[in-house]
Amino acid sequence: MRVLVVVLVLCAVPAINGDFSIAQQPAVGTGSAVTVAPSAGSPTAGIQEAINALGRDGGAVTIPPGEYLLRQAIHVRSNVTLEGTGANTVLRRGKQVEAKLAAVAEPGSISVQVESAAGLREGDEVGIFDQASVGWHHAHAIVKGIQGNELRLDRMLGRKFDPARGATVINYFPAITAVGASKVVIKDLTIDGRRDENPGPSLLTRRGEPFELGFTFAAIHLVGVTDSRIEGSRIVGWPTDGISVQRGGNDSVVRCVVENCRGHGYHPGGGLHDSEFSEIVAQGNDGDGLYFCANVERVVVKGSRFIGNKGNGVGGLGDVGDLHNLVENNLCEGNGASGILLTNGGHNTVKNNTCLDNSRSLPGHFSGISLVKTTESVVSGNRSFDSQETKTQKHGIAESADSRGNVFATNDCRGNAHAGLALAGEDGRQDGNVE
Repeated sequence: MRVLVVVLVLCAVPAINGDFSIAQQPAVGTGSAVTVAPSAGSPTAGIQEAINALGRDGGAVTIPPGEYLLRQAIHVRSNVTLEGTGANTVLRRGKQVEAKLAAVAEPGSISVQVESAAGLREGDEVGIFDQASVGWHHAHAIVKGIQGNELRLDRMLGRKFDPARGATVINYFPAITAVGASKVVIKDLTIDGRRDENPGPSLLTRRGEPFELGFTFAAIHLVGVTDSRIEGSRIVGWPTDGISVQRGGNDSVVRCVVENCRGHGYHPGGGLHDSEFSEIVAQGNDGDGLYFCANVERVVVKGSRFIGNKGNGVGGLGDVGDLHNLVENNLCEGNGASGILLTNGGHNTVKNNTCLDNSRSLPGHFSGISLVKTTESVVSGNRSFDSQETKTQKHGIAESADSRGNVFATNDCRGNAHAGLALAGEDGRQDGNVE
């Protein structure tokens, strides 16, 4: 049996303000265990270099205590564990820089012309978007060179971006991403999006509302990743979603906290299957605490807290092919809309949750658990009520008339602003509910 002995050399810890006190150094360690040597000269503060220093079979990268300024996403490959020390290992982004395009960027372009390149630097990762590009259609690239107001990119654009539609470049990117990998572990990290310095795109609106960038810029963004885990990490103030897990399967997000982000807290979607979100917290985010996106199947959300988010506690369940998912034993309290929203789908289960004091954004409008165009789903054993002196949560459970075939059993819906249950759908079944 081969024994690998790794000798670590202690390095100066970077100052907490992000000004690194040491020059660029190689990562410490060999083979399957590497410790990051912080580097002010690296766009990932030395973290990507440490991952690249691992052997072909992967291994563990340890990020020591300190604050690490990111100008590019960290890319994690298969069989790699990226581990910090919790609150003392902080990955943060810098100040937002955005620039409106000065000319149309056509598909296949490897450069864009902006009105002003001030504040952008070679090596910055950027996003490119306009009013017609949402979700997967945002472009990501690294600035390889700047000549005047022309930005040379490291890859070709896959679609057209038009100044007439408000096309913009912004220095947004995931803090950590993995694509098509397996057996990835991300644990015990703090990711700070510096929301006070990253107010989001200011140069355009969409349908009259401020334009918000989506999940491809999430603080942690996994795509097509399998048999992997995000654990014990905290994301605060990220300018888009907190944790995005798209496609893939057999993944878990455990004991993480996402708070005060501009998008959703957690975003399972894109065909994710057979995965679990457990013992997580989403608090004070601008979107939903957790948002089910398209074609999510057999995903379990349990034992978690979704508190004070501006959208729903848990939202989007059923929309665009979400099937056979389970939302169980969660607390959804004080959210702007519903505690739990099932919509435009069916065959999902919501049981043993507590939905308390929701509909804060529009008092008397949203219910603790809401079903809209929902079919053949089971809602059982939930407690949905309002404890406030002036109640905001409309019903304990409400069902739209275009829903059908749902089962409601042993739910306690006493103490809401209006009737505990408002079940208008067809062909449903009720058993043992209290209001």
